[in-house]
Amino acid sequence: MAITAGIKTYVRVEPKSGPISIEVRINGEPSDARTTRAAVSMVLERFGITDGLRVIVSHRLDVPTGAGFGTSASGAMGAALALSAALGKPLPIVEASRIAHVADVVSLTGLGTAEGLVAGGIGLVTEPGALWIGRFERIPFNRSLYVVSLYFGPIEKSSVLKSPDILERVNKVGAETMRRVMANPRPETLLREARRFAELSGIGDHELLSIADEMTAAGAIGATQNMIGKAVHAVVHKKRLPAVVKVASEYGGSLIVSRIYDGGPKPLVMV
Repeated sequence: MAITAGIKTYVRVEPKSGPISIEVRINGEPSDARTTRAAVSMVLERFGITDGLRVIVSHRLDVPTGAGFGTSASGAMGAALALSAALGKPLPIVEASRIAHVADVVSLTGLGTAEGLVAGGIGLVTEPGALWIGRFERIPFNRSLYVVSLYFGPIEKSSVLKSPDILERVNKVGAETMRRVMANPRPETLLREARRFAELSGIGDHELLSIADEMTAAGAIGATQNMIGKAVHAVVHKKRLPAVVKVASEYGGSLIVSRIYDGGPKPLVMV
């Protein structure tokens, strides 16, 4: 699901002598941000730019990195769109999403986030691959829903995505999860099956899933662990929001309350 708490990305380009240099800052601090760097390199290659340029990418984040909030793909897509605009050669959103998808996969930071960023709302990647090779199925939802997230720390995704044994188990459980969700495509089904997936795949953390269960007991329509991160998220109707926030607050961590964003990337006009 796409949430209103997200990333704003700004790109500045400057002429320079010699090879291209790429700088990335997250909330003002220099960052390795390998997925963003990969996306920037692909955009420059797409336009045949090999030298004479300094690229400065600035991300302003409302959510933490490395915790299953999709910041790697989101930052990569924002960088692709903003850089192409700064170069005077704006890319179509679908092409930027393909660049973000490839950058996410080769950087071992994600597998299917970029497709969902284009669609917005709530949905499911039912066929792998960048648009239009992949497929994203939207799930209808009530616009009054909130997402309550609780963040405890990052997880290095490459440790999971590099393991053949883990991926085999994830794919097996994931295929069954997909069938169950598509048989009754509602937010409640998605959250219930995502909770089940987290446990059966072996990726889920017992303590985090227990917190998710407590949030559901407090009135959320469902909750589960972020994939992949030390964080949980619950989807809540407005009238139950105070009760779910109260329960989540008892566990410490960083609390994020957001609406579901029903749209794709939004250009910001800088004057």
